[in-house]
Amino acid sequence: MINGILIPGGTGVIGTLLDIAWETLADRTAHVEAITWATPRDILDVDPEPFVRGHVEAALQRAEEVAPRARPVLIAKSLGSFAAALAADRELPAIWLTPLLTRPPVVEAITRNPAPQLLIGGTADRRWWDAAAARATGKRVLTIEDGTHSLRVPGPVRNFTEVLGTVGTAIEEFLDEVA
Repeated sequence: MINGILIPGGTGVIGTLLDIAWETLADRTAHVEAITWATPRDILDVDPEPFVRGHVEAALQRAEEVAPRARPVLIAKSLGSFAAALAADRELPAIWLTPLLTRPPVVEAITRNPAPQLLIGGTADRRWWDAAAARATGKRVLTIEDGTHSLRVPGPVRNFTEVLGTVGTAIEEFLDEVA
């Protein structure tokens, strides 16, 4: 069994990518702990890791109380990738949805974590996605060609829904492997 810890980005836990993660966890009868937070306005101007770590540690504690024998799996969007150091410290498997790979501490933490990890990002997300850094972690990587920070791709919405299907399948496969 899995304890899925959903970690939001800067805009909260609401969003298509985390919705897909929630559904894949529900399909596996996993316990889901969804973190909510109000991010400080200038969170990226300071070290966001302590802010993120505190929320994730509390969620891990709640999840363990509900399902003590379940394996924790972190699923984080964007800002939530600052949980990578905690994941590495505890050797937790994780899925990083559009992680902030232009921040060296995030890349370093993902790289040093021996647990299975999946990184998903888009080539149009030039501010945060670094495909070379993703590959250099040695972890599983799914790069969405022309995907933005939300993995939206150009063209009709059908193109985006196809991307979401690809992402959902990658999440399902990852969860099935770590369960």
